[in-house]
Amino acid sequence: MTDAERRVIHQGMEFVHRYASEALEEAAVAARHAGRAKINVDDVKMGTKALLLTQFVDPPSLAEAQAMANAVNKNPLPKLVDRPGIHVPTERNLLSDNWDIGPPPPSALAAEEAEREAEAQAQAAAAAAAAAVAIAKATEPSAVGDDRAPVSFDVKKATAKDVAMDDAADLGEFAEFMDDDDDE
Repeated sequence: MTDAERRVIHQGMEFVHRYASEALEEAAVAARHAGRAKINVDDVKMGTKALLLTQFVDPPSLAEAQAMANAVNKNPLPKLVDRPGIHVPTERNLLSDNWDIGPPPPSALAAEEAEREAEAQAQAAAAAAAAAVAIAKATEPSAVGDDRAPVSFDVKKATAKDVAMDDAADLGEFAEFMDDDDDE
């Protein structure tokens, strides 16, 4: 091999490390069972065979695969209804029970909707109670007293000259805005 991704090399090294360490652990168990403190070649062979029997499955022979296929194919598939349009599977057409066609039944939808409605009403009641408490606090008289100074505003009548100057300033800002917009 002349070209491979780094990830493939790392995956291969991880697999080999895991396989070798598990084979050596099995060999250590075999050696302890035999009453030896050290692992020998026969223990490693036995550990490797134990891993092969438990973790790796040999594919069936061609004859075995043919026999299994014939046994499965003896049962005919259910007939489909010959009609126009999209064929949605029915209970008769499905081969396993792990299916769910269409929306949930109305009783489940009604229960979910009732639960959501009750939760929304509880939230609205809590918000209304919090608002009522805030209004009550804002309107109750202060026990300390109101030491704020009265605020007064000096309102003067605008003259025609003031309005004209304000309008000219507004038009100038608008013209600058339009010029900037045109430049872009």
